[in-house]
Amino acid sequence: MWSRPAPGWSDSPPHPGPRLTLELDGALADQLLRAAQAHDLPAEILACDLLSQAVEQESLRQRAEAALNRLTPREREVARLVSLGCTNRRIAATLVISPETVKTHIRHALEKLGVRSKAELRLRLSEMGLRRWPEPAPAPLPAPARLPLDLDLPLR
Repeated sequence: MWSRPAPGWSDSPPHPGPRLTLELDGALADQLLRAAQAHDLPAEILACDLLSQAVEQESLRQRAEAALNRLTPREREVARLVSLGCTNRRIAATLVISPETVKTHIRHALEKLGVRSKAELRLRLSEMGLRRWPEPAPAPLPAPARLPLDLDLPLR
């Protein structure tokens, strides 16, 4: 139940459904009250708006993570470089692959993410709230060289 109605509100919350009561104290409460005053809003309304934005941002982050999980590790690397504005040639040089292979990875990433261009890919990844890319897996170490050794050592 609401501890006190905000000015202009009835005794019920603005939206029907489950209710959640939060208590804030300390620095967070002070920041919320100052922000509410600066925006000339009741703290309850500002808190509700901020929580809604946070929930939406988390939903975007989860969708971005799910979308990236549909890509192969190499497609993720290419998409990351595309999102940074790298050209196909730069991506090819960075990943030591051919520009045609870069085009193929981009095409697959575009299809899997439901976009039609590199610009749209950059925008989609930005809209999804992608702030931190998963670290690419380290490249496997080359197998140690095996040399056939035929040693005739005297046994003692």
